Amino acid sequence: MKQKFLAGWARISLRAKLTSLSVGLIGMLLAVSSAGTIALLGTYLQQSTDTLLITTANELRTQDPLKLEAKVASGQLALPSLPSDYYIAILDADGNQFLGLISSTGGGRAIPNFSNLTLETVMATQGTPFDIDVESSRRMGTEWRMIAVPLQLARGSVVIALPTNSNRQILAEYAVIGGRFGIFLVVLSGFSIWLTITSALRPLKEVERTAEAVQAGKFSSRLLSKHGKTEIGRLNNALNSMLDSIEGAVTGRDKTLEQMRRFVSDASHELRTPLVTVRGYAELYRMGAITKKQDVAEAMQRIESEAVRMTGLVESLLTLTRMDESGNLDLVKTDLAKLADLVIKDASVANQEVNFRVVRLGKDFVAEVDADRMKQVLTNLVANASRFAPAGSEVSLEIDGVGKNLSFKIIDHGEGIPEPLRGKVFERFYRADNSRNRSTGGSGLGLAIAKSIVTAHQGQIRVEETPDGGSTFVIELPTSQTTSYSD
Repeated sequence: MKQKFLAGWARISLRAKLTSLSVGLIGMLLAVSSAGTIALLGTYLQQSTDTLLITTANELRTQDPLKLEAKVASGQLALPSLPSDYYIAILDADGNQFLGLISSTGGGRAIPNFSNLTLETVMATQGTPFDIDVESSRRMGTEWRMIAVPLQLARGSVVIALPTNSNRQILAEYAVIGGRFGIFLVVLSGFSIWLTITSALRPLKEVERTAEAVQAGKFSSRLLSKHGKTEIGRLNNALNSMLDSIEGAVTGRDKTLEQMRRFVSDASHELRTPLVTVRGYAELYRMGAITKKQDVAEAMQRIESEAVRMTGLVESLLTLTRMDESGNLDLVKTDLAKLADLVIKDASVANQEVNFRVVRLGKDFVAEVDADRMKQVLTNLVANASRFAPAGSEVSLEIDGVGKNLSFKIIDHGEGIPEPLRGKVFERFYRADNSRNRSTGGSGLGLAIAKSIVTAHQGQIRVEETPDGGSTFVIELPTSQTTSYSD
């Protein structure tokens, strides 16, 4: 049963749940309030009746019972304002009525039961009003509120009784009126609460429509921010922020997938070219087309050359893959000035047609870098600069260590890179122009590897134009990773 109730409750809409709970709470509060009010009203009516009984009894007990009726009839004795239906009697010590009762017409109401009101029982009441049954056995029940007090001028008592049905009637009428008003108020409150909750939950429809749009692939959909700093407004702002993140992630994913597809395509093309060359020479040799010793040697040299180039390409691809997957660096304090000197020394040995030099601005540096990776970057950039620099020109490696900043500049005076292409040179397998092709030894991955390593160091790399012609590659590392020192 409990599970069925919970299952049924779960199927009810939030609007219906909130409305029913609110109406139920209001109905409960109205019921408790009405019950309390009726109880207070009943207490007040009884207290009013008791006060009237006590006042009348105190007035009559001081009178001569033999003259009481005559005084009342002649107007000499003014009784308090009793209701039209009352009962007054003078009883002797044994409880017998010895003086005619003074009452209204009575309207056929059964008289109070006086049988047990002896003087002793009257004295025991101590002048406190009490309820009493009627004499008729056909109409049993408490219908009279009575007070009995002893007389002062005779041995007996005066009894005054007032009907209680009028109080019950007032309470019943109030209960009916209160019930009808309560029902009206509950219905009105329920309708108002329904409208209020419907209006409050209407923005959730917009959330639902936006969610459906996002599910359909419309990641640019956003919620309206017209609700200010309300709960709905804050919810919309939070959801919009989440949607911004989702859209950015999806866009980044799509861009990454596109880059990956292009990367795989380019890598396949780059690897297929040397493989075709190697396979071609191997087939020529197998078919007997290459028989001379000189031709065989030339073919083996070409096969070896393509194999070396393919090996370098694979190693570059593996380097990029490792950087993309983890980007982990072995950071150690490294003397970058000595590292620059080593790079320039190696470049001078590899290419003697270009003049190399190191330019130091400021003092020597120690920086927390991955020395092997940073040497790879500098070596790659210096080699590229020397490859496209005119014979006899200068390639300089500038180290700027003024203050806490750290930067490298690799400056050449070659043909330069056009401005529209400067943002693309760091893309994988991209070559700026026809001069930068396979014949020069480049695969289009060197600058991509350099950018990946610099980015892993939380730095930046860019290319600028050399003032007097040529290209300048700039590497900037964050100051938090560098520490300058002086000898």
